[in-house]
Amino acid sequence: MNMNKWYPLVLLSIFLITGCTTHKDIYYWGEYEQLIHDAYIKPGSADPATQIEKLNADIQKAQATGRRVAPGIYAHLGFLYAVEGKDSQSKRAFQQEQTLYPESTIFIDGMLSRARRNEEK
Repeated sequence: MNMNKWYPLVLLSIFLITGCTTHKDIYYWGEYEQLIHDAYIKPGSADPATQIEKLNADIQKAQATGRRVAPGIYAHLGFLYAVEGKDSQSKRAFQQEQTLYPESTIFIDGMLSRARRNEEK
């Protein structure tokens, strides 16, 4: 049996298997996923102030462990601050999301635009 014939197939298989693994350790998710889940499954289970507290704690833990804050955390935090009427904190959180994840620019610009319209009312 000629191993040279199988070598590319084995190598390709290894690349495919390792390429499909997730790298969840890149980001620090903390309680974010659970908060989002609960918001849809059990609406009202956590008031905005409690969620803000938990997300800020997650951000501090991420920084303490040297991991990146997961995508969406600052955007959700910005939304929660807006709900609480904390406009400057909301804007800062949205801008932080945009800085960390430039691919969120269109979404964040839309959120900021809606926030400005609400301020004008």
